[in-house]
Amino acid sequence: MRQCHQTSSCTGCDQLVNRRRFLQGAALTAAALGAGPLPAADPPPVRVALVFLSNSEGREIWPYPGFDCAARHAEVLGALRKGCPDVDYVPVVVATPADVAQATALRDQVDGYLVYTVTLQWGFTQPLVEIGKLGKPLVIADEFLGGSGVFLIGASQICRTGNPAALVSSTRLDDLVVVARQFAALKQPGMTPGRFVEQCRSVARTTFPTAASSSCASDSVTLTPIGECLQRLRTSRIVFVGTGVAGQEHDVLGAKAIYVGFDELRAIYDRVDQDQAADCGQRWRASAEQVREPTPDWINKAAAVYLATKELMKQHAADSVTMNCLGGFASGQLPAYPCLGFMQLLDDGLQGVCEAMPDDAVSMLMARVLTGRSGYVSDPALDTSKNQIVYAHCMAMTKVFGTDGATARFHIRNLHNRDPRGCCAQSFLPEGYLTTSFRTNMAQKKLVVHQAKAVGNLDSDRGCRTQLVGEVRGDIEKLLYEWDRFGWHRVTLYGDVQEPICEFGRALGLEIVEEA
Repeated sequence: MRQCHQTSSCTGCDQLVNRRRFLQGAALTAAALGAGPLPAADPPPVRVALVFLSNSEGREIWPYPGFDCAARHAEVLGALRKGCPDVDYVPVVVATPADVAQATALRDQVDGYLVYTVTLQWGFTQPLVEIGKLGKPLVIADEFLGGSGVFLIGASQICRTGNPAALVSSTRLDDLVVVARQFAALKQPGMTPGRFVEQCRSVARTTFPTAASSSCASDSVTLTPIGECLQRLRTSRIVFVGTGVAGQEHDVLGAKAIYVGFDELRAIYDRVDQDQAADCGQRWRASAEQVREPTPDWINKAAAVYLATKELMKQHAADSVTMNCLGGFASGQLPAYPCLGFMQLLDDGLQGVCEAMPDDAVSMLMARVLTGRSGYVSDPALDTSKNQIVYAHCMAMTKVFGTDGATARFHIRNLHNRDPRGCCAQSFLPEGYLTTSFRTNMAQKKLVVHQAKAVGNLDSDRGCRTQLVGEVRGDIEKLLYEWDRFGWHRVTLYGDVQEPICEFGRALGLEIVEEA
């Protein structure tokens, strides 16, 4: 019934009430006389909990610190209410993992859940999984270059463990509305969570573009024979800084992992020639197309970390290094971020890898020994509206075709956390070429792989600084629903080298999984 907002008696409303009472009475009389069943009452509206996993107060987040979450919540809720008039959305904001209780408490009061991952906090993954375990009809959507890591890991984990969910990862809010309209069908007879998800996925596919079939630029890759790759892997040494137990060594797919503490790196840093560091910093500034946020002082400190890192690698006879960079700097153990130095190592044919993850480090090593080219570790985000994937990270090489290849232009930026002390390269990587992205999972003895055509670079204020855009070759829906089995990261390598990478993986005893 339409609500009347007049404070005095309303003749129109009185007439409407009297008419309804007359019709109801007539229906009862007809039923009593055997004239037929009562007319069906309008079904109650479908109620859906709209759960925002959202908090922009931290520093290590996407889209960026201080993102206006409330404004985005209002925009999403407004679009859903306008586009889905038959659904009553009940908004809930989960700003901390403990807040998920407010969302799960609605289980018996709502017909389904729509979870929107707005920002990136890893503590949100478990709340997302908890909602998935409720067994209610479920749609999960991602804020592009916002909650993408939680979305890709948590959502596909829910699907893989037998709790059906429909996933939406698009830069078009209209695509979410199209899928969310399916909630209106939940009152239909026989509508199960599984059937609901099938219906959502079918509708979502209508929003996908036709995959482009454009050719890629010519790119001849010189490959190392697999037998030699295995030998080089067995003789490689990777220094892990600020993770594990200092002094220990471990085997990682044949390579040697050497664990050292930040104190060892800091001792070398304190002996670095500051004039030499200043010269290095000046070369970086001169090579960059732009220096945007960082100051010369912090670029020079990053150069000193680079020089100390090279000496640390020399002392351990290593050709690769990775470190717990975010944790080390936040704790004061690392005097500056290593990102610019890692760029230099990669461009010089050595290897610097962010975040001290063994699967990243060994995947980068595989790329280099197979092709002589540097790979690029990234935090990907998917955009089904364009059949694209964005490979985003705050560190990238500028030489994608090997040390003798062309140099991509780059800017010197602060990091995704907007720390004014941070310095990294925002690389604008070549477009038009086929890329191969992969990653090992040593625990599962598997290697996952997909390909995409590099079609450009974003310069978005969201997420990490380098943002290579790839047009997915294969099935982006498959990519979307099965992402979590190998973690968020992928290593992207220029070249049509999927088959050689797979051959290398099989020679290492890994099962190959083509994910798109």
